[in-house]
Amino acid sequence: MAVPIERWTMTLAKNLVKAPVTPAQMQALIDRLPRVPCAYKNTPLEECPRFAAALGTTANIFVKRDDLTGPAFGGNKVRNLEFRLADALEQKADTLILGVDILSNSARQTASIANRYGLRYILVLVGERPPDPPQGNLLIDRILGAEIHHVPDVAAQRRQMEAIAEQETARGHRPYIMTYAPIFAQASALAYIECTMEILAQLEERGIDRLDYLYMSSSSKGIAGPLLAVKALGLSTTVVSIPPRSTEGRAYEAAAKVANDTAELLGLDVRVEPSDLQHRDGYGDPGYGITNEQALEAIKLLARSQGILVDPVYTGKAVAGMVGDLRSGFVKPGSTAVYVHTGGLPLIFDHNADLMPILS
Repeated sequence: MAVPIERWTMTLAKNLVKAPVTPAQMQALIDRLPRVPCAYKNTPLEECPRFAAALGTTANIFVKRDDLTGPAFGGNKVRNLEFRLADALEQKADTLILGVDILSNSARQTASIANRYGLRYILVLVGERPPDPPQGNLLIDRILGAEIHHVPDVAAQRRQMEAIAEQETARGHRPYIMTYAPIFAQASALAYIECTMEILAQLEERGIDRLDYLYMSSSSKGIAGPLLAVKALGLSTTVVSIPPRSTEGRAYEAAAKVANDTAELLGLDVRVEPSDLQHRDGYGDPGYGITNEQALEAIKLLARSQGILVDPVYTGKAVAGMVGDLRSGFVKPGSTAVYVHTGGLPLIFDHNADLMPILS
């Protein structure tokens, strides 16, 4: 089981570090936290001139290829597993238990990392039991050898995870419920502070000294990282999130809270406000796991202009949000905009029927 977050702050300085900080100072603060190697870092930053031309913009558009972070098709969860798994290994866990949605990208990424570290892996998935044979992420989970349990709702999921943990303990195993990891949310933020700093360094290598806009698929946790990075580094970057489902306005407060909790964890004297975030709830309609016409158009446009694939559940909706901002003029001509590609590509195969209209 997870331990209180206080254990993660024992080694941190009691005097808060005031902003602005340099990337090197920020990295030094992060490096004081427990972590284990999981992700491929410095993922490519790919310029997209044909995508920009198709949209009639003079903005410099880049895609940060965090779909290439490593094992089992990669994606954004591999980065934050470095922090979450560290606690499990410090507690000498031999069995990981994770409760997520049936479409989860996190499930397959965690399964792959569990195998790398020789850990048993049990999934408790909310959602209607899929047809057999499985497709997409579920197929990969099965290939990787995950033990899978299906439950109807979140309440049943919690009960099942705790019951499994008790059973595993009785059998002499040391289970760890990843869903209860002490810095579940902060790990996502820490991961994408580092990713933001990678982007800045990669732009600098190209002679670009400014990041004007950063876009990412997120409901709150992941986007908290860029928000905190921008505030702590003293940048003027506009940070924009687009969720896979509408948050009904809750993303602003939620993302600010995660960012501020992470600042406290790091010992940073920084305060992120809800108003620091630009959020595009409308692109998450009609709901989680259900694509829309805007996402399908974005998938086709990016694939056929740049050869980059995004999925119908997460990243397609996020690219659609960026496309909307480019068309509306929100993204200024000549500016630099980066879309952080968080992966999810196996979901393309779950939604093959939805993708049929764009195949012509």
